[in-house]
Amino acid sequence: MYMSFIISTILFLFVNNGLTIDCPNSPLKWCETKEIAQACDVIEQCETFVWTTRMEIDRVNLSIYYETVCPDSRQFITTQVWNTYQSILDIVNIIFIPYGNARELYRPETKLYQFYCQHGAEECYGNLIHTCVLNFYPKSEQHMPFIYCMESIDGNVETVAIQCAQKSTIDFDQITACTHSRLGNQLQHTYAIQTENLQPSHQYVPWITLNGEHTDDIQKQAEKDLIGLICNSYKGSDPPVQCKRNL
Repeated sequence: MYMSFIISTILFLFVNNGLTIDCPNSPLKWCETKEIAQACDVIEQCETFVWTTRMEIDRVNLSIYYETVCPDSRQFITTQVWNTYQSILDIVNIIFIPYGNARELYRPETKLYQFYCQHGAEECYGNLIHTCVLNFYPKSEQHMPFIYCMESIDGNVETVAIQCAQKSTIDFDQITACTHSRLGNQLQHTYAIQTENLQPSHQYVPWITLNGEHTDDIQKQAEKDLIGLICNSYKGSDPPVQCKRNL
């Protein structure tokens, strides 16, 4: 009896000290916080229809124009980009454009584009592999580990790609077929157009844009502290813990 009285007293004090949350009358307020949503019994609905949509709208778009064999591109991807992926993926869309300083020439006899890359044929093949992977595995969680793996290892591009595919969810037979197809050729051409239409025109790689914008300041910050740059650019609510540490 005495123990029941103590528990009842604690519960009474807990409720009457304002520690419970009532569900607001207005549905517009039901998804303001997780606590309110729980009080209104609409957690699932808020997650599906409000919070996910809001998060997508608030995400920072980071575009990386790069070459697969370029030392500076590899360094940037395996350090700044990889750390960002591991820490704050919830607030950023990481967009890869594997083309860089390459050139293309249309061959009317084959109706295909021929590509010439800064670091030779190996790089053109590496760019094409990444292009096909990005097409068939569009989610960051699918392609980022593979790209990180390839950019981390020196060696023959195809050998490295096979090793990295075996460590991930990538079906390399599918990717190989793509690299030898008209689809792969057209996908690479699409990245060529995207790169050549940059404003301002890219001068080097990796070339970074943030929400479609490139400035010298954005480039310098990205190379020095990409996580800090993304966190400072994020305008949504409830930033990740890593961002709060950077404040």
